[in-house]
Amino acid sequence: MGTLEVNVEVSARHVHLSQEDIEKLFGKGYELKKKKDIAGGFVAEERVTLTGPKRSMERVAILGPARKATQIELAATDARSLGVDAPIRLSGHTEGTPGIKITAANGNSVDTEEGCIVAQRHVHLTEEDAAKLGVEQNQVVELKIDTGMKRALTFGDVVCRIGGPATVVHLDTDEGNAACTGRACKGTVIAE
Repeated sequence: MGTLEVNVEVSARHVHLSQEDIEKLFGKGYELKKKKDIAGGFVAEERVTLTGPKRSMERVAILGPARKATQIELAATDARSLGVDAPIRLSGHTEGTPGIKITAANGNSVDTEEGCIVAQRHVHLTEEDAAKLGVEQNQVVELKIDTGMKRALTFGDVVCRIGGPATVVHLDTDEGNAACTGRACKGTVIAE
């Protein structure tokens, strides 16, 4: 059994837009404006409103750059609040998922046919850290978090994503709140 201490980041609800949907929302040839860099991309200055069968959520972040297909990543609580039955999926696996209405501040909107998911918890591993841990691509591991706040948790079903520039775990807001994570949270990945 291998273990590795890792940084844990909590990812709030956000959307990844296709270039086609960016242009429908913001205009032909539009490019998202970078607000801040994050691993693998950036947070855009632009925000959108998501409208589901039950209600809307305003000022939802867009992550760039443009993707092949639009994807909406929600926490399970967000999905229930919007009235969307979003399944737990790895990023990019949106086939058969529900769609949602996305509206820009200018009033332009897109009704997606699919794309709403609750992101499967996962750990991005550098090649070097994956070798140290002894894991392979898509292997399922556990993550133990103990912030000293009397909410220690061990999460199962954490999928390894190997080949990134940094080693980091991504949880959604429901999972982060359950474990009392903060801005500088560490956890231990456990591979059997």
